[in-house]
Amino acid sequence: MKFDTEFVKVVNQKGLRLSAELYKPQIRGKLPLVILLHGFTGYKEDVGLVDIAKRLAEKGIASLRFTQSGFGDSDGTLASDYRFSNYRDDAEAIFRYIFELSYVDITRIGVYGHSIGGKLAVLFCADHFDIRSFCVVSAPVSLVGTMYGLLQKEWEKTGYFEKISSRDGKIVKIPYAYFTDAESSKHDVLQAAHRIKHAQALVIAGKADREVPWQETKKLYEALQCQKHLLVVDALVHKYKSDLSLMKQIHSSVIDFFVNTLV
Repeated sequence: MKFDTEFVKVVNQKGLRLSAELYKPQIRGKLPLVILLHGFTGYKEDVGLVDIAKRLAEKGIASLRFTQSGFGDSDGTLASDYRFSNYRDDAEAIFRYIFELSYVDITRIGVYGHSIGGKLAVLFCADHFDIRSFCVVSAPVSLVGTMYGLLQKEWEKTGYFEKISSRDGKIVKIPYAYFTDAESSKHDVLQAAHRIKHAQALVIAGKADREVPWQETKKLYEALQCQKHLLVVDALVHKYKSDLSLMKQIHSSVIDFFVNTLV
């Protein structure tokens, strides 16, 4: 199925413009839509998000992927704006935006998230009873339970964490304030998962994941009170998108799930 794409700027509550891209299938009538959430230091151009957006569009499902404030080509700075709390607020701005799109069926909204984006997807669904389905891949309960927990002391000591961005190959300095904010009790994802009874869920975890142990993701699955399915893949690593055959395998499950729950 053919589809159109459109780059848009969505303004969040702080007045920062979020860089986003819409995928719209070329069919008449109201369309289901999936919000695509990237992971830690991720961005909308992520090859995995692009692949999912294309696959969804080919199945007649619209999608929107965006870069959180403070990173990539969205407004804001790493030092002041790159926080998990702001990412949650950004997602709310995106949600308000899609509600104004005349071609979107607001009764058929889904959410996908990878890694920290998966944690956000659970929190987001707990806040919105009109979300019909959501899928998370390699989502952590907390940063402490991931590889970043091992770096916490040094991160706190220096005040920042250096990482090479896969977006442009440049070194970015993530402030320790991101860590402390992400670990705040207001982002208690297990508590949020217990409140979700209205949406269907697909949770995917990888036994080969060294960044987010699959047991972390399983905790989320066990806390969910809704109709749910757990898929544990032995060969799934955190950055699985570099393996095209593995990406195809995982994303086929993701697309089938959204087709079955939204179309």
